[in-house]
Amino acid sequence: MRWIRWPFLLVIFLSFVQPFISAQQMTARLVPYRLGPLWGYSDRKGNIVIPTRYQEVYPFFNGVAAVKKDGHMSIIDDDGEPIIPFRYDYISNFNSDGIAIVSRAAKWGVINSRGKEVVKLKFEGISEFSEGFAAFMASNKFGFINKKGEEVVPAIYDAVLPFHEGRAVVKAGNKFGFVNEQGAQIIPPQFDGCTPFNEGLALIKKDSLMGFIDNNGKVVIGIQYEAANIFSEGLASVKKGGLVGFINRTGEIVIPFQYENANNFREERALIHQDGKFGFIDKYGSEVINPQFDAANDFHDGMALIFNNGWGIVDKLGKVIVLHQYSSVRDFTNGFARVEKDLRWGYIDTNGNEVIPLKYENADDFVGGLALVKSKGKWGYIDVKGKEFFRD
Repeated sequence: MRWIRWPFLLVIFLSFVQPFISAQQMTARLVPYRLGPLWGYSDRKGNIVIPTRYQEVYPFFNGVAAVKKDGHMSIIDDDGEPIIPFRYDYISNFNSDGIAIVSRAAKWGVINSRGKEVVKLKFEGISEFSEGFAAFMASNKFGFINKKGEEVVPAIYDAVLPFHEGRAVVKAGNKFGFVNEQGAQIIPPQFDGCTPFNEGLALIKKDSLMGFIDNNGKVVIGIQYEAANIFSEGLASVKKGGLVGFINRTGEIVIPFQYENANNFREERALIHQDGKFGFIDKYGSEVINPQFDAANDFHDGMALIFNNGWGIVDKLGKVIVLHQYSSVRDFTNGFARVEKDLRWGYIDTNGNEVIPLKYENADDFVGGLALVKSKGKWGYIDVKGKEFFRD
């Protein structure tokens, strides 16, 4: 559970490897199906359509899916026919643009859904695409390519973050700045820390204080805060004089400095910490749920996790559902929350009803109506009614 905290300033990282099977949005007619140690695909009723003959499979996207056999990967169509030879060491899930990251012999590139290498295998690493650009690594430095494989930002930076709102954070030495989509260094590295742009503003740090800049690098909210969060739902929590309040995008104080700590707004509620207890306020600063919990988390799907001598959830009006029977509870995602007792996981709905029994060794969130669960040491999929797409 994520207790209240200040989630800045900048942890620079790049993820070049994706999980084994990601429960991404899956609206395809075929579902990854495991029979013993091997994978294939079934329809939504559990009827096997593509035989279980693969070591690994990814979900279908736009009629193609990445699969692994005999230690090498290919992509297949929804008839189970290989589109390209099994020649890659790794193929990611296809993204919404219909492209996937691939690697062979420690070199990385990008293919489209027809198997064509749209970015040749020549990089030391490639991140996921964001706003049409992917970070790449060459000689232990970082830059950006577009979907054609053109280097729009040369590999001259020590670290980068994905593009967001048309700008990307770059690090040179110990300083941070921004580049734009044309590769221009529009805000030279000069800050001790910064975050990506959000709602038109980026949080920056100079020396020990923080403020906000616009996308041209102009300081629009003065560097004056001891701590701050990015803007969310039009407001940002900031700390001054040891207390936390909220400002709007012009820097106006809209909720006075009075809290020991506070998270940003999420689903029109902000988690606050006052007098050692946690509660929630609305955007007018009214305490819609008085500080009364020993611990709490932000709202997800209209419910927030709370802890008072045991777990519970609370709705936006303050109605509490006690869940003390569970040892662990996770945030809601798409209407379901994972719960655990005696090292077994299951799911509850937003009314607190246990809709899928606690019988799994591990469990992931539901996405696209499916979730990954671990049973007898192996992973497989279930749907929201608990139907299992695997057999041992």
